Amino acid sequence: MPDLTTDQLTLALAIVATVALLCVLFVLLLAARLRNARREYMSLRGEDGEERDILSAMGRTIKRVQTLDGRIAELSAAHKAHTALSRRSMQKFALVRYDAFEDMGGQLSFSAAVLDDHGDGIVITSINGRTETRTYAKPIKERQSEHNLSDEEREAIEAASSGVGRGEALPAPSRSR
Repeated sequence: MPDLTTDQLTLALAIVATVALLCVLFVLLLAARLRNARREYMSLRGEDGEERDILSAMGRTIKRVQTLDGRIAELSAAHKAHTALSRRSMQKFALVRYDAFEDMGGQLSFSAAVLDDHGDGIVITSINGRTETRTYAKPIKERQSEHNLSDEEREAIEAASSGVGRGEALPAPSRSR
């Protein structure tokens, strides 16, 4: 047998170790691929554990998709019903505070408009004086009323319609007296 030097033995050992490491990595890669293949194979099995072919697995998947399609149709119909209901509900609100009389301060008078998506609803006005308070409610149809509207009531309706008010008090329109 030929005499090998220490350097040659070290080189041979390094080559063998590298090949062994590559073999281990290759085995780990194959194990991962085998695990994935088993998982895919198990997905072809039925819920009862009985082996099935690809056609029965596709049949189950198609049945699930049809069930989900039916559920989506139900949810879509419910969504349409809720949308129609929300459009008829009172959802827009604006409040305009003002001093109804020049000798009164504190903006105790107000006009509040509450409307649905079509501009139908009500405007409520409260006029506060020193000794009395008067409150009026007027129906609104498509942002209009068959009753005379004050500037403050019109502003409340406009603010509610445009979404400007969002519930906070708006300054009263300037009056020319």
